Amino acid sequence: MGRINPSELNQNPDIKRRTREAQYDLVSKGALRAVPLNVVNALLLGVVIQPFVSTLALAGWLAVLCVAPLLRFLAMWRARRAGRAPNESEMYVYIALSALVGLAWGATPHLLSSSTPTLVAQIVGLVIAGMAAGAVLTSAGERRVILAYAGPSLGLWAVALISIDQSTGTLGAVMLAGFLLGITMLAKTYANTLLASVAANLALEEASKKTAEQAAALARLAEHNDQAARKAEESARSSAVMLANMSHELRSPLNGVLGMGQLLDKTRLTDEQSLMVSRLLESGEKLESLINTVLEVSRIDAGRMELVVEDITPCDLADRLRREHAPHAAAKNIDFNVTFEGEGGRALRADGGRLMHMCRILASNAIRFTNEGGVTIKLDMRESQQGVSTLRIAIQDTGEGVPESSRDQLFNAMGTDSVDENIKQAGTGLGLHLVRKLAEMMHGDVGYEPREDGEGSVFWFEVKLRHSMKADRFADGEQMSVSSRRLRVLVGESEPALRSVLLGYLKSFNCVVTCAGSSAELLDALGASAYDAVILGHELADAEAEDASADVRALPSTAAMTPILRLVPDLDAPLRVNAMETQVRSPVTAEVLMDGLKQALANDPIANAQLYRIA
Repeated sequence: MGRINPSELNQNPDIKRRTREAQYDLVSKGALRAVPLNVVNALLLGVVIQPFVSTLALAGWLAVLCVAPLLRFLAMWRARRAGRAPNESEMYVYIALSALVGLAWGATPHLLSSSTPTLVAQIVGLVIAGMAAGAVLTSAGERRVILAYAGPSLGLWAVALISIDQSTGTLGAVMLAGFLLGITMLAKTYANTLLASVAANLALEEASKKTAEQAAALARLAEHNDQAARKAEESARSSAVMLANMSHELRSPLNGVLGMGQLLDKTRLTDEQSLMVSRLLESGEKLESLINTVLEVSRIDAGRMELVVEDITPCDLADRLRREHAPHAAAKNIDFNVTFEGEGGRALRADGGRLMHMCRILASNAIRFTNEGGVTIKLDMRESQQGVSTLRIAIQDTGEGVPESSRDQLFNAMGTDSVDENIKQAGTGLGLHLVRKLAEMMHGDVGYEPREDGEGSVFWFEVKLRHSMKADRFADGEQMSVSSRRLRVLVGESEPALRSVLLGYLKSFNCVVTCAGSSAELLDALGASAYDAVILGHELADAEAEDASADVRALPSTAAMTPILRLVPDLDAPLRVNAMETQVRSPVTAEVLMDGLKQALANDPIANAQLYRIA
């Protein structure tokens, strides 16, 4: 850092004004302490010199040194009582009184008689030098006060020394002049230091102000994005509701068309008419399947989807897949196999109907686009954590495969402005889109990869399912609502900038955020309302984040079970999970924060299903 030039700092009016106020404030504080020192020293010195000074002169001298310091005190007291720095007029009065006190101290040697002992003269000189040094200490911020006080006292003392002995006294006068020059330079150095300190404080205040303005701007931007995302979400939900209603309404006339077609097929028809009716029924069934898919997607987007949870086993699922798809594969003279790895008899809690629907979409597409070879469905179940298993279902085929240009948007084709021509011609976009939506509802994922030998495709999805317990046998058919809602998150952080960052991230994750700046506010908020998760930043006003986490766990209510995610600087991994909390490395990014929340909410699939980016 370069050196600060006081002359450059003085060019800033604000710095100059604040430096002057700081100087005057220091002088006023010093004045309140200097008054007792002047009075006490005057009284003590008066006792020492009393035998060698006339009574009248001593009385006048004591009067000046007792009354003038008191007037100096009163000149500063009004400003101190008002809680402000002295103004210019008060400072002029103080300087004038300081000069009067300095004259009184400097006149002391002139009051002494010629019979005064050397020791008494030395004491007088010592007191005068000490009072001048005291003026430097109590008024170092303002050189005018020092010169007004020390100039007369040291000057008159120098005159007294010269009058006693011209040669030796002149040398002493030079020494006093050097002393005066030294304390003046010391005051100047102190004033420059004070000036630089004020400039640094002002720069720090401006930086803090800018930081606060930036934090406020970030908060406004986050709020604006939140409002925009909320409007977009509401608009998308309204469109999905309308689409769901339209799909539902289309089914009634379609059922009539299919019903009449089936009745017509049972009448006596010519071969040409029979072919036309069969084509009509085939197209109607495809249309019905398409409407059912649209209805499912729109229900999910509108937040009206409910999973019908029951006990299923992977072996039962594999048997149903064989019975349903083997005849279709045989009709095309291709092989069809279902394999399984893992504990096939393990009962899992899942919506078996929708799992079959996902398999049906992928298996039907695989059979449809495979003309030689065969289709293999692989089921793989692995226990991912205590009481939860991951079920992975992969459908392999030996068809033509998917062009590389179409793979990125396979499962999201209907969510883009333009649909790839290969997907559009294949007619698989909406079905794959539904598979992705259902997998996400079940806290899972989907994907595509070409076969290792380069011939054919592998479509897969995996879902996390809870193991069935004895009590679950009485709850088969229960409905688990996953209607859309916004997660409620409580953020504990006292630093405005980090709080604004977390606020922006969380609002973009479909979260409603409440902020607490202290541990007391955090615990009060948990006692007043329920939250899906608590996020603790770096610091709180009255506690460390780690202590606040322990306080939450010690609450005598169900709020103690609220999942906690805590930001930890210099963590050796992006995420770490322990018994009390999920820790996230700081500084945090949106992706890592999202992963941390998903980990913290791993045991709450309904809440986890609502955690997604909306902005």
